[in-house]
Amino acid sequence: MANQQWVFVTGGSRGIGAGIARGLTRAGYNVVFSYLSSTEAADALAAECTREGVWCRGLRCDMGDCDPVHALAEELCRTYGAPYAIINNAGIARDSLIFMMDREKWSEVIRSNLDAAYYVAHAFIPKMVETDGGCIINLSSVTAIKGNTGQSNYGATKAALIGMTKSLAVELGRFKLRVNAIAPGLIATEMTDQMPEAQRKKLVSHVPLGCLGSVEDVSATVEFLLGPGGRYITGQTFVIDGGLTA
Repeated sequence: MANQQWVFVTGGSRGIGAGIARGLTRAGYNVVFSYLSSTEAADALAAECTREGVWCRGLRCDMGDCDPVHALAEELCRTYGAPYAIINNAGIARDSLIFMMDREKWSEVIRSNLDAAYYVAHAFIPKMVETDGGCIINLSSVTAIKGNTGQSNYGATKAALIGMTKSLAVELGRFKLRVNAIAPGLIATEMTDQMPEAQRKKLVSHVPLGCLGSVEDVSATVEFLLGPGGRYITGQTFVIDGGLTA
């Protein structure tokens, strides 16, 4: 399904973001992803995802910094036109029990997880409303629904993204822009690979399906929402957690 539509994915060089970039390019979408960490990893992913008729670019940008985000959006829209979709995936965790959580840990997570989503939406939506429809997907988490010890900062941002999703869906529906959220549970990524085996088994023991999810499970949902199947879906949160929150 080759097409000329392009999608912007934040935090796309590893983990779920990289899985989304791979899935979207396989589905025929052109992809631009932002990253902060390794340029080498970003270049490797872009090369892997680029194939006949489809291109992929990785651009370094701190999505929690308003001015660079707006400058990047202006450059991309000038070069490629408005994106068909934006995927707000960038985020961090700085876990701590609340009575040990300093202001820096709280503010850093708010900045990276919530402020970044606002900056991206604010920068791209004015161009997207000029087109004939499009999509915004915010990556939330089951922590927004279930709660998790030591993640009051992280959970607060992920719950806020669900609220933001619902409000934007109502606000932007008249422009045929659909806004949804995805709340992944325990997903196999580089981070879970580094966990001690005993800790990983303990986490999996709480999942009714008895296994970790994969980044492909998340990217498949993204592809569905961007495709014809998602045509009449907006303002919803899709939980991908193997039954963890059942």
